Amino acid sequence: MRRSIWPWLPAVLLWIGVHGVAHSATCTADDFAAAVDRSGAALRAFNAKALPKLKTKLKQLKDRKGWEDAGYEEKALASIRDKRTAKLDQDAEDLILKIDTLGRPPAEGPLDCAKLTELEAAGLELLAVMKAKSALTLSKLDAAIAEKEPPAAPKEQAAKKAKTSPPKPAHKDTEQAWNANTKTQPAPPVVAAPLPLPPPGTPGQAGYTIDEIQEITRGFFGTISTSLASVLEYAFASAGRPDGYVLGKEGGGAFLAGVRYGSGTLYMRSGGTQKVYWHGPSIGTDVGAAGSRTMFLIYNLKQPGQLMRGFTGVDGSAYFVGGVGITFLTGGDVIMAPIRSGLGFRLGANLGYIRFTPHSTWNPF
Repeated sequence: MRRSIWPWLPAVLLWIGVHGVAHSATCTADDFAAAVDRSGAALRAFNAKALPKLKTKLKQLKDRKGWEDAGYEEKALASIRDKRTAKLDQDAEDLILKIDTLGRPPAEGPLDCAKLTELEAAGLELLAVMKAKSALTLSKLDAAIAEKEPPAAPKEQAAKKAKTSPPKPAHKDTEQAWNANTKTQPAPPVVAAPLPLPPPGTPGQAGYTIDEIQEITRGFFGTISTSLASVLEYAFASAGRPDGYVLGKEGGGAFLAGVRYGSGTLYMRSGGTQKVYWHGPSIGTDVGAAGSRTMFLIYNLKQPGQLMRGFTGVDGSAYFVGGVGITFLTGGDVIMAPIRSGLGFRLGANLGYIRFTPHSTWNPF
């Protein structure tokens, strides 16, 4: 048992003792789904109560330190992160994966009702971890706000402001940059590891062309740049032509719950569209991530049902360039490549798990 939930251990054990007997006789798949939804509802209720306090403290620390508005939430959270907060984040991620796995009983065969008890106990444990994380985070922010700092000299203040001020965007970083030949003007990648992907199941000329995907993404991420072009070229060189793609948004105030959510539309080369939802563990810095735009390239997809499952990351597949990035995940024969930009990509860079569903479950959208 994790140390972070000791204050809630008696309640968890009592709950297991009472409900374990009730589940020993019979259970249904609907009982598992309801248990997952109750966990999600409890987390959302806790977030709604705790998140305003957190944001208030973050702004107080920003004002205390004299930070710029851009990116101050990430900066504040990074400044208080230590082994204890990292452990709580890891505990939350492990429990989320456990809940997600237990919440999908086998479609055929008898149900193991003992796993329903385990599922509900994991939901209580996750809520306890989130309460511990919230208390620790707020206390560390209070300590940081109360710290006394010597006043900076005028020259130091000017240097600090110059360093933290974002560079002015280019006047025409849109169509002109997109029309440039990206092969002759490549942006240097930050990470470009060999891609150990399984061979595509549909080689040849099937799927969307790079020109079609470029046209689809035109304006989707706000601006069009050679960085996005470089990422798309990397994707096509690594995995070929995609059979489908998803356009959508993710984020939405899941900081304390350790979960990131998304919703969008699946488009298939073979025809047809479908609304889809996804969720996965957070790396603990989702404040300010609401509305982050995301595109998924989908490979080896024959029918939409193949997408409705969990996907895990491919080691060494991440590619970062100019604020845009891509990483590959696999689920059975299907390969999926989320493309994110700016804050959305920074938050998702370490995300090694995503689960797609045809209906919203934990999704707050």
